[in-house]
Amino acid sequence: MQRKINLILAIFLLPAILFAQHRGDNLTFQGFPLNNNSGVKAIALGGAFTSQTGDVNSLFYNPAGLADIENLQISIGANSYSKLWRENQAYRPNRMFWTMAFYLEGLYIPDPKNNGKWDYELAQDSAYIVTPPALGLEPFSEEAADWQRKVDDFGLNNIAAAYPITISGHKVVVSAAYSRNAFLDFDRNDTYLDPHIGYDEYGVVQRVVTDTVRFSWSRFTRKRDGHVQNITAGLAYNITEKIKVGLSMNFLNGKTTDFQSLNRVGYFDIAKDNRFRFSYDTLDVAISGDSKFKATNFNIGAVIKLERMSLGFNIFTPYTLTREWNTAAITTNPAGATTTNNSAEDKFEIPASFSFGASITPIDQFTISLDYQIGNYSQGKFNLGQADSTQRDWIDQSDLRCGLEYRPFAFLSLLAGYRYTTETFVPDGAAIKDRGPAATSYTLGASIKLFQLGRLDIAYAMQRLKYYDSYFSNTNYVFESLNNFLVGYAIEF
Repeated sequence: MQRKINLILAIFLLPAILFAQHRGDNLTFQGFPLNNNSGVKAIALGGAFTSQTGDVNSLFYNPAGLADIENLQISIGANSYSKLWRENQAYRPNRMFWTMAFYLEGLYIPDPKNNGKWDYELAQDSAYIVTPPALGLEPFSEEAADWQRKVDDFGLNNIAAAYPITISGHKVVVSAAYSRNAFLDFDRNDTYLDPHIGYDEYGVVQRVVTDTVRFSWSRFTRKRDGHVQNITAGLAYNITEKIKVGLSMNFLNGKTTDFQSLNRVGYFDIAKDNRFRFSYDTLDVAISGDSKFKATNFNIGAVIKLERMSLGFNIFTPYTLTREWNTAAITTNPAGATTTNNSAEDKFEIPASFSFGASITPIDQFTISLDYQIGNYSQGKFNLGQADSTQRDWIDQSDLRCGLEYRPFAFLSLLAGYRYTTETFVPDGAAIKDRGPAATSYTLGASIKLFQLGRLDIAYAMQRLKYYDSYFSNTNYVFESLNNFLVGYAIEF
């Protein structure tokens, strides 16, 4: 009877347990593509496009840059990308329960016949074999990783068109575009502990005095795959020869396939005098479903164009991102399996963000561009359809972009870029609580004029992100990479 009661309690408490640990958070808006990744030439320049003019792809960065377009201009781009995640969860022996790290690190695989036996009782067992750890490996490397996941895809990145028209004797450039960006998220934690024995933010393990204290060991997986599509329309106008303004409206919609699971390996009982025991146990939850995202937002921009310098400014106005989701949760335990269906709507009120840019052409053959964008996401507000005590506020994001263009010949431009973008989360155990880890990107490309047949753009972008979560018991070294190869074609009539 007591076992049945415990099982029923576990089923009801599982939703709270499942999402009680960071790097094991419930799916909400993780993976949402915040930054522009459209326009092949713009990407080759590291995204430093806020002060650029005369290119239809300014619609994605600063609509004021459209004002210098004199004829119908059409651009199309395709993208091939490869996204990779990997993690190395390195456990350290605890000064009290120092052999427990062998279990969690996978150096010792317990035999089910020893369920409930104290660890010191296994010392004389011939099956108590501990594999020597691999030493000297770079902690972020593939050789050191506990797991790795890779996703590849190819498809249309964007198509855009701009055309100047005359209204009451004034030239106005109108533009429209379609763009498509990947919406990806993945997280895995093979040592999900409840309560966490090495980090008091997820529940303090009480001090053992006379009885045992139990905590569960599970394996957590979360993944999301999909795309976001944007339909954008814009207008640009020359107030004077040097001052240009623009406005754009963007309609966003996207859909992702979501999956999340928590599979219990077993549990530990810890006791005084440095004793602990392990037993295998079964309690699994698999949640699958889909999410649909919608939003409408506006950009307001301006460019001041001087003889050898351009200055750009763009405001991304506040908007609300909506997520409608449907899931089916299958809970499996020794008594059988149950299915629960859920659906709700989440909202994220995203505050305004700003970008500033400058382009300088010291000589005719060379241009350098610098952009800085700040996203005030710490001021955002989440309104979730179902209460989730583990939902964390995002922090502000800064995005520094640099681009170089060298024109050795009239028909050829060589392009290079650098981008430094901070994330909207803070790793566990980080000393600085208001700044996330930074992803760095390096880009190379070329723009080739095909005489009267238009312009061919090519770009390669390599992005890397490294950070670690630090606990008393372990350190999780996380590595993410994104490689893009893009090809675009632009023509002006």
